Amino acid sequence: MRIETDVDKLIELVSNVTESYTTAVFLADNKKRILKMWKYYSLGDNVNPNATIPFGTGPIGIVAETKTDFDLTKFSERDSNLLKIYSKSESIKSFFAVPIINKDGILEGVLAIDSKKTYFFSNKDQKLLKLFAEQFSLLLNNIRVQKFMDTETSDIQFLNEFCNEITRIKDVDSILQFTINSIIRLIKCDGYFISLKSNKNNEFYVAVSQSGKDIKGLKFSDQCGLAGFVMEDKKPFLLGNRKEELGSYIFAPSESIGRVRSFLGVPLLYKDEVLGLICLVDSKEDKFNQRDLQIISIMANNISLAITNVKAQKLIHSLSTNIDGLTGLWNFSGFHEHLDKIIQNASRKRFPISLMIIDIDGFTRINYNLGYEAGNEILRQFAKFLSDIDIGNGNIYLARYGSDEFALILPKIGGDRAFLYAEDICFAISNTKFVLPSRNIEINVSIGVSCFPEDSDNKNELIKNALLALSEAKSKGGKSAWILGL
Repeated sequence: MRIETDVDKLIELVSNVTESYTTAVFLADNKKRILKMWKYYSLGDNVNPNATIPFGTGPIGIVAETKTDFDLTKFSERDSNLLKIYSKSESIKSFFAVPIINKDGILEGVLAIDSKKTYFFSNKDQKLLKLFAEQFSLLLNNIRVQKFMDTETSDIQFLNEFCNEITRIKDVDSILQFTINSIIRLIKCDGYFISLKSNKNNEFYVAVSQSGKDIKGLKFSDQCGLAGFVMEDKKPFLLGNRKEELGSYIFAPSESIGRVRSFLGVPLLYKDEVLGLICLVDSKEDKFNQRDLQIISIMANNISLAITNVKAQKLIHSLSTNIDGLTGLWNFSGFHEHLDKIIQNASRKRFPISLMIIDIDGFTRINYNLGYEAGNEILRQFAKFLSDIDIGNGNIYLARYGSDEFALILPKIGGDRAFLYAEDICFAISNTKFVLPSRNIEINVSIGVSCFPEDSDNKNELIKNALLALSEAKSKGGKSAWILGL
């Protein structure tokens, strides 16, 4: 079965990323309060494939009992036997384990890694293992759905194909469009909508719209409409004969989607958090039935897991590769890692390095007025703009330094030239339009410039001076560049 293959590949990935000696996944029997070995990947031959561990016994059992992480950075030979993983004694020196908990907060099992080196697993490894535990929870849910669907017929065949396909999709927009297309195949009605939660508190927006009136991008937050009611209640809702006094609109008063007599709404939930909502509407009464509600509910569960999986994969990729998931540039840690190397090289070969830190003026206000999705799109387009600029010999390095701050490292360029380039960037940005679905927008930037070794002796001073120069540029109203000593 393909999902079983996915499990084996995921366990091997955990081992490769964390460089563990053994990676083991135990499944929980909560009634009997025991853990049973399910899958493992080891560099040795002594793993016990039939290992069972009572809750509360040894480090792994304690993780199951408390549903919390367990970290031991130094073992003795005797202590390693408490792991209950091996049939023979192994010289284990480091150990870390995390609980596998499903979206309802129920313990599914324990994910454990160990090493023959002391103090081996870093904070980064521990963060990654927690994300991998979420991936195993998603796969276990898919396995349960697969087993359930094997017992059903026509509708179940549809769900089987849907669930298998949705696990292959790697971005949220494609997940939503595939979902709408699949529902259209199954249920005929006047309108199909999927809404998602924005990064703004209690605000949602229509992410996909398939109806006579396209309302994609519509933002809503109040609970007076039917959509708000379903999200507040966090339960599927079926209405066959809607009266005008029961929710005078679906999403917002400005929606204009016409007369609605039948309504089907299913929230997208993950660990009791509302990620979004699937809505079907029709002008005829009693258009939808319990069968429709049940199928959409199963789909919604898998959509929630798929969306969460995609976001977790992006975060894992970002943590593993020092790449920012939104812009594709280096992230904060990637910036520091590469700047260290460039400064070391510059010190040996005696050439200057200039650093620009760029801040988008008034970006918080843009997020508030247009929403975080629009803000993210501006950040993506701004990163593309910076990637396309031609400075000196083109040998520049870009990073996303903060939420709305970007850094440019310019080897072999002194402070005076860097400052002129910074002024050119300010001017070019002010004459560039950023294209959004609802409107075009213009932005301005402030830039702080510093130079090694002209005004900075090391990496920390170089960054500090660039930030001081940036603060000076912003204090003068923004839309400008500044370099210390100007």
